[in-house]
Amino acid sequence: MKKRTRNIIRVSTIVAIVVLTGITLWFNFTKDNATTKVGDKAVDFKLKSLEGEEFQLHEVTKDKGVIINFWGTWCKPCREEMPDLNRAQVDHNDDDVMIITVNVSEKPQQIEQFIRGLGEDMSLMMLLDPNRSVTKAYNIGPLPTTIAIDKNNKIVKKQEYQLSKQDIESFIEAVQE
Repeated sequence: MKKRTRNIIRVSTIVAIVVLTGITLWFNFTKDNATTKVGDKAVDFKLKSLEGEEFQLHEVTKDKGVIINFWGTWCKPCREEMPDLNRAQVDHNDDDVMIITVNVSEKPQQIEQFIRGLGEDMSLMMLLDPNRSVTKAYNIGPLPTTIAIDKNNKIVKKQEYQLSKQDIESFIEAVQE
């Protein structure tokens, strides 16, 4: 009887493992996990800035290329690249490019404290994505993630993780082409 019980337990365990593996594979391969990639059309969105102004992407991309940087106050690489993004916006203010930032679901108070901690005047437009609707629409994973969109509403460049000064210039060139 013991041998029969052991065999039943072994078979049941193997069947359970096979079923669970099958379910896991099914969920991984059938869920919508498409990422936004270069060549895709940019998803239009409307968000409010930290100052309460309304921003709509496709209204700006009629005239300028747009670089969107998704970030969070807790993110050390975001903190390190923010001054470089700000200086690039100031340097290219008269060019056909606009650099905006989209904060991922944090409170204005946290963002203002973050900005004060940077120790410089910020010229970047800081948009708020409180319910992560834009972050989800662009399927943003790690922060920071930066996307460049040209005047034709086409994504021309994308980079996850921190940008160097050279990367920022490369993004600016990509939207001006």
